[in-house]
Amino acid sequence: MIHTCNVLTDLNELIGIRRSEGRQSLFYYGPLALAMKAGDELILENSGALSEFMLKKINLVLVGLFISDTNEVIHPGSGFRLTLR
Repeated sequence: MIHTCNVLTDLNELIGIRRSEGRQSLFYYGPLALAMKAGDELILENSGALSEFMLKKINLVLVGLFISDTNEVIHPGSGFRLTLR
């Protein structure tokens, strides 16, 4: 999976976000959460646009992340890899 980053890329974009659709509120998984769940590789294109602080935040969630919107803990699948380009 490939995701192109820019200076505005944040963890919500990578992990996921809750959106209202009519009367329902649905959670949409971002590319990082999807890749971790599936044990896939995530390539972050243009990762040089990310701040050092953002890179540190990403590094912290690579061991596992808790999504409060879904009450779910996601641990990286066996084939999960993160590649910065």
